[in-house]
Amino acid sequence: MKDPKGTGTSQSAKPTLWLAFSVFSAAFGSSFLFGYNIGVMNAPQNIIGLWIRRTKCISNGGTPEPDDGTGEALWCRKLNEQDEAEMFVKNVELNTLWAMINAFIPGGAILGAVASSFIVGRFGPKRSMIMNNTLALLSAILTSLAMTAGSVEMLIIGRFFAGVNSGISAGVTPTYLNEISPPSLRGAIGSVHQLSIVTAIWVSQILGLPSILGTSELWPILLGLAAVPAVYQLVTLPICPDSPKYLYFNRQDREGAEQAIKKLQGSTNVATEIALIKEEYDKVKDEPKVTIGDLFSDPFLRRILFITLMMMIFQNFSGIDAVMFYSTAIFRSAGLTGDTALYATIGVGAVNVTMTTIALFLVERAGRRLLMLIGFSGMVLFLISLTISLLLFKSGNPGAEFPNTANTYAGAAYASMVSVFSYVILFASGPGAIPWILMSEYFAQGPRAAAAGLIAGANRFSSLVVALSFPYLQAAIDEYCFIIFAVLNMIAIVFILIYIVETKGKSTDQIQHDLRSKMRGQPSQEKELATYAS
Repeated sequence: MKDPKGTGTSQSAKPTLWLAFSVFSAAFGSSFLFGYNIGVMNAPQNIIGLWIRRTKCISNGGTPEPDDGTGEALWCRKLNEQDEAEMFVKNVELNTLWAMINAFIPGGAILGAVASSFIVGRFGPKRSMIMNNTLALLSAILTSLAMTAGSVEMLIIGRFFAGVNSGISAGVTPTYLNEISPPSLRGAIGSVHQLSIVTAIWVSQILGLPSILGTSELWPILLGLAAVPAVYQLVTLPICPDSPKYLYFNRQDREGAEQAIKKLQGSTNVATEIALIKEEYDKVKDEPKVTIGDLFSDPFLRRILFITLMMMIFQNFSGIDAVMFYSTAIFRSAGLTGDTALYATIGVGAVNVTMTTIALFLVERAGRRLLMLIGFSGMVLFLISLTISLLLFKSGNPGAEFPNTANTYAGAAYASMVSVFSYVILFASGPGAIPWILMSEYFAQGPRAAAAGLIAGANRFSSLVVALSFPYLQAAIDEYCFIIFAVLNMIAIVFILIYIVETKGKSTDQIQHDLRSKMRGQPSQEKELATYAS
């Protein structure tokens, strides 16, 4: 049914098997791999650190001491349990190597994200993902064989290739998911990207446990498993339908676009979707190709680029990386010890996956804007609660046991755990997935490829800033560092109220109309239609 303005339809579509198959191939082969490479090094950090010491000892002509010794050799002396816990602090070069291994993921991702703008513009989202698997396989080979070759450099280079791969995935995969989705399922399918990332981080945490693959002999297998999603995508994605918009816009293949829509959305939606794609194409076919420079020179494109960039920055400056990456330390500072803190961290990952799954259904019912407002508002409350509970527990004479009944504020340890879990639930309900959805929804087909790379790059850069700065913030102001994230979340709430327009169930033309109306201070089409109906 055509709307009164003639800009969209109210027709909905049911998912087809081809759509489900294509979404899984893209998400598992790209988004899941993205998350796996982020989380895979966390659990076996000490094990890999000991291997680096041994490798450096041998490469420097030394011999690793077989027993606890008193040797002064920086790399060769066998460490006792306490020294192992402090080896990164006491060995500056080891700490630097570890920082490089971790920093090359977001660092390489920034390069890959920017490059994705050019790659997807030339090859399309589907072929770009297929080509990107070359980097994934190269990374898996280098990192899994580093121990056999006795080469720390192989591990570092492999992690860099993994970073570039993840950056390209961050720019390309949401675009493909957006362009193969019917409007009625676009939000839910767009959320699959974030769901795959958090699921992979959780899976990597579990596989990295000492009882599974987090051992001195098996950690290369842990890293080598990154090849599994890449191989799966290489086998399955070539037979999946290409993006109908890419076929129509870039290759002028109307028949191919119709066949793709028929597979992805069923035969009943072909005429409707082709008409919408043709309408969008007719408006831009005579315009020059949009470049990155145009995103900054055109006032409208510059505004929506600013909006989507800021949402990616707010996503990471919300404090999620700090809470997730350092959750084990948070639990230990709250009174949990040993394996209890580690399993609590895995529990946080499970909650994140569960709530992100639920958000797939919420996003098409509640809408993007409302879920983000609820998410950021709740996160403010629980960051403040986390700060207070950590301060109370510390002031009450914390002990080694949990719960420490001698602590006046022993209950604050439980409160801090509740705060962390509640914070993650609220993040996953909206702020985690929706910025990726808006990245694809706010831009029309022409500028989408150029914008996606910059926005994904901003996401990875802001993640890198938090990862590098949080340890220093925590060392300087301890528990009060979470108040900084609470303030940033408050700013995000104000930003959403001022700039964000709802996109639920709307066509690209409707979204563009509402964004332009917001820019000019006019009512959105949604409000116009309400007036029209009355």
